Amino acid sequence: MSLQAIEAKREVIESRARIRELVFGVQDGLISTVGLLAGVQGATENATVVIITGLTAMFSGAISMATGSYLSSNAQKEIFDKELREAEVLAEKEPYLAAEGLLKSLGQEGLPREQSYSIVKLLLRERDVFLRTFQEKVFGLGSADINQPLKAALVMAASFIAGAFIPIVPFFLIDGITALYLSVALSALTLFGVGVFKGYLAAKPLARSGAQFFAIAVAAAGFGYLIGLVVQYFFPEITIPAG
Repeated sequence: MSLQAIEAKREVIESRARIRELVFGVQDGLISTVGLLAGVQGATENATVVIITGLTAMFSGAISMATGSYLSSNAQKEIFDKELREAEVLAEKEPYLAAEGLLKSLGQEGLPREQSYSIVKLLLRERDVFLRTFQEKVFGLGSADINQPLKAALVMAASFIAGAFIPIVPFFLIDGITALYLSVALSALTLFGVGVFKGYLAAKPLARSGAQFFAIAVAAAGFGYLIGLVVQYFFPEITIPAG
């Protein structure tokens, strides 16, 4: 592998930093929406109510997921930055203690103390390099991609909307239980594709990964529909005209 190939690999890894938000947003939008639509369909045959419910859940869910992603990512970033500053202060105030900590860390990774000492002695000549190595090896503060909470929130919102809209589409085209069947089928197939994509990125068996996502979608729709039937059974007086 050439140096250029290594650099290209690093760029690919960095470009996939938001894969968690993408996969999580799509699958959560799909599963939560198809489950909700199945429940509403089980309680009423009114397609308009199903569509309005789905669209409301889609946008409110996207806002909620984006907000949660932003707040959690921002909190993680602030804590991470604080730990970096404290590690930097420690390394500057007590360089010998920092060096000893780095020696111990390298030793725990299997490097002989003599070699560890030579490496630390060399790193001490370059402050910035020593500091970054100290932060990563001693405190585990690597260069994780946590500095873009807004980007994470936007990816989460967009992927949630994309996932949630798929099960709603059939109800614009047809009515009744047929629309629900088509909605579940589209959602399951989409989640199967997401699972295959995840399996491809993680170098896992594609069929197994896709089947896992597929099963979750079908199960969510089944539970949602069952809940709708239960609600209708216990509250038969609450009905909505189908027309």
